[in-house]
Amino acid sequence: MNAVSPVARVHAAGTAQDHWRDAWRSALRAVELDVDAAEDLIHRMHHEDEDVPEQAPVGDWVAPSLLGPVPAEFADRARALLQRQADVTERLAEAMVQIRSQRRGLAKLDRAERPPVFFDKAI
Repeated sequence: MNAVSPVARVHAAGTAQDHWRDAWRSALRAVELDVDAAEDLIHRMHHEDEDVPEQAPVGDWVAPSLLGPVPAEFADRARALLQRQADVTERLAEAMVQIRSQRRGLAKLDRAERPPVFFDKAI
């Protein structure tokens, strides 16, 4: 019979807990970096920064798997991050509405400008 000592069990449980916390810490940090980038882009767009990228870098988001519930020590951080995401989502939606409105206005100006018509007529 292969018995595992109580010390080994405690060490293994501690290692699993550490891995779980590290996985959550890493997942939250990745989302924070994405929200930081979105907030920075919105800030630069509103301040007419010439360095606004034409297309934001896009990577495939992969949902963390098998993380389980958020550790209690990260609950406040996760709630704050969720609120930041909601705020950024709302600000991006507002920006898209403004852009569509501006594009419609510009399209009307483009259609209103017709090429001049000239007539050759002897007087």
